[in-house]
Amino acid sequence: MRTLLGVSIAAVVLASAALPATAGTEFRYQNAQGGVVCQLSVPTVDTMVRAKATGFRNEGTAAAFGICGMESSNSHDGDVGTIRQLSIGLYSLNQSAKTVSCTAVNGFANGAPIYSSKNASVAANGATTTLTFDASDFGGIAGDPLPESDFWSITCNLPGNSAIGNMVAKFTVNTPN
Repeated sequence: MRTLLGVSIAAVVLASAALPATAGTEFRYQNAQGGVVCQLSVPTVDTMVRAKATGFRNEGTAAAFGICGMESSNSHDGDVGTIRQLSIGLYSLNQSAKTVSCTAVNGFANGAPIYSSKNASVAANGATTTLTFDASDFGGIAGDPLPESDFWSITCNLPGNSAIGNMVAKFTVNTPN
């Protein structure tokens, strides 16, 4: 019986040693609350825009530009980063539908900025509308990493009584064997 157990253990050890160890990648999501990652593009004290626990809120009637930044926690140097997708959650504060215009840009200090603009139709019922940017918005293929770097921002022209609830970065990380 001991011999059989010893042979079995030896076989398992040899079999696992014969298999090559391979590293891989997996997707992760970094989600940040709008009141934390967003600020006014042009700071002023005469505004109705506020960072609150429920998001970055334009509680006034005039439009205001807010900028939200996100960096992958897995950033690295090079021409391509690890961020695959950036999303921003938008919602109405006053049961009125709105159109919100947003522009995503890479923020790499020494690079040539790349821009992409989109509009989102925000529902009147207060439900979050998600506006997503991926590589296809910058001339690439959806699912590929966003070009240039992992330092990205989204600037939105928030109509009165609208808010940014959150920002999400989808990125890849290397996984151990």
